[in-house]
Amino acid sequence: MIVKQYGVVYTRVKEEDIELIRYWRNQPFIRKTMQFQEYITPAMQKQWFKKINNKYNYYFLIQYENKKIGLINCKDTDENKVAEGGIFLWDKEYWNTPVPAYASLTMLEVIFEIFQSGEVSVITVLKENMHALKFNQKLGYKIYYEDDKVYKLKLTMEDYFKITYKLKRAAQIFTGEKNGEVQMIGEPSELMIDRINEYLMKNRRHPT
Repeated sequence: MIVKQYGVVYTRVKEEDIELIRYWRNQPFIRKTMQFQEYITPAMQKQWFKKINNKYNYYFLIQYENKKIGLINCKDTDENKVAEGGIFLWDKEYWNTPVPAYASLTMLEVIFEIFQSGEVSVITVLKENMHALKFNQKLGYKIYYEDDKVYKLKLTMEDYFKITYKLKRAAQIFTGEKNGEVQMIGEPSELMIDRINEYLMKNRRHPT
């Protein structure tokens, strides 16, 4: 499955992508922002892919200006209507640009509006990662739990519609996309929930 919006392209992770992800995930500047900070071996990465390659987990490579620059995900999207999100960009060139916001807005729109696969989005942020904390608070996430190591934040559907409207309008203006429509390309698959398969069938597009 491929998703496009605001000039950014998201391609669902395949097994052929996992060594690229492992390389960047093991870089010290990425590892220090993660809860799991041990070195990831090829065997561990294969086991991870086996665990997430199903209809309840959606991991996408982020591509911008024809470069693969990071990873974004929505995982554990089951019937409890709570979706856990995450994002990291390994290309430092895009850290202080609108791209991380574009990616987050697209994923939230997919969760809350298109697939309606969640009523609450949750994330976990290390306490020392203040940049990530402030970034997600601007998107409307609120802290609901903390311990010595992490903050846990949540974004309700109500707050999503209340807060992100202006952010989405700004993204449309900045990128020149008048309606900011999410484009989705893909074929029905057993690796996707029924709602996604139905959406893809109804809105079938050809790659451009």
